Amino acid sequence: MEDENKTTENKITVKEAKKLCLSAFTTGFLLAVLITMLAFLAPDLYTRFVKHKIPPRAKMTMIYNIMKKYYIDDIDKDEMYEGMYTGMAAMPTDVYSYYMSAEEARKYNERTDGNYVGIGVQIQGDTKTKELEIVDVYKASPAYEAGIKEGDILKSVSGVAVGAENMDEAVEMVRGPENTSVDMVIYRPDEDRDIDVTCFRKQVDMPTVYGRMLDGKTGYIQITGFEGVTPEQFSNVLDELTKAGMVKLVVDVRNNPGGLLYSISAVADNLLPKGTLTYTEDKYGKRDYVYTDDTYMDIPMVVLCNEYSASAAELFTGAVKDMGRGKIIGKTTYGKGIVQTPFTLADGSIVKLTTSKYYTPSGVCIQGVGIEPDYDVDQAEDYEMPDLDEDEAMPDVINDLQLKKALEVLNDETAK
Repeated sequence: MEDENKTTENKITVKEAKKLCLSAFTTGFLLAVLITMLAFLAPDLYTRFVKHKIPPRAKMTMIYNIMKKYYIDDIDKDEMYEGMYTGMAAMPTDVYSYYMSAEEARKYNERTDGNYVGIGVQIQGDTKTKELEIVDVYKASPAYEAGIKEGDILKSVSGVAVGAENMDEAVEMVRGPENTSVDMVIYRPDEDRDIDVTCFRKQVDMPTVYGRMLDGKTGYIQITGFEGVTPEQFSNVLDELTKAGMVKLVVDVRNNPGGLLYSISAVADNLLPKGTLTYTEDKYGKRDYVYTDDTYMDIPMVVLCNEYSASAAELFTGAVKDMGRGKIIGKTTYGKGIVQTPFTLADGSIVKLTTSKYYTPSGVCIQGVGIEPDYDVDQAEDYEMPDLDEDEAMPDVINDLQLKKALEVLNDETAK
């Protein structure tokens, strides 16, 4: 009987039920509107009273515990932390700010210094064949002296088979302490045979500057990057061309991605008159100026650039243009006018952040704009620049339309 009485007491009419539903709907609707208005008009209150804000450390612990409990594989705490650091440094909107682990920082420093201990080759993994192709062999390097050639396939290092899938491991095995040996097996496609090679590692400088005499009077210098080794290499090439009778010069910074500020400053001192090379300005309005000295080679000069000339290469191009030191031929440059500063942490890792903007001597920031050439010249679509790493290789004065125009302009300038 007790159950029947409770049932009777809870019975309501259809009309009353409709009223209750309408009231509940109205209340819910008004509450939703209130919450929405709160989110837009008072986001702090919305976060405080509607959302439950979790302190960062507590949230990290929660996520870690969830992953540890449910993620299908084991969780490596160190890797997770590295990912967190990467995310923090990637927070800024520009693509040039990032975090590097200690190992990545070591490799980064090798690239920017331009020297390392190894055998002097560049290796590239082929995603289709899964092979490691040797795409460059530096002159006078251990690999060059051992007879390794471009196009050879690296098959094993110290008895370990290597391929595209373990390229990083292969590179590390090839490198090592100076004056130690490394045994390799390479495959030479044009001879269809394997070759056993032993190289003795030594300090290797990556070539960044190439010089040629185009005729009895015109020198040509190609700068592929402004690295730590570039100033000395540039001075050596400039001296060689001068001794060969150079009285006018083409400087080629096409496809040059940039590099170090002190490197471009040292190079510019050889070619530009006394004045402002560039200046930087940080978020607080503080400016730092870089000047060229009053000693330089005063000969007619033109500069070749293209859409892949960036950063330091653009600063050099912009200074030449602003100082009226020479004409610019090619295509508008890439437009990277911001400065990155690496901050090294105690564990060897690096946070590299954009800290200021570059300006040309005339006060123009080239970020997103680039340097416009005095003569805009398109290159043939299928044209490929020759690799000057080979002794006999020469710039293509016939099919390279931009170089061809540069020589015309240079000859006109010297004829005046």
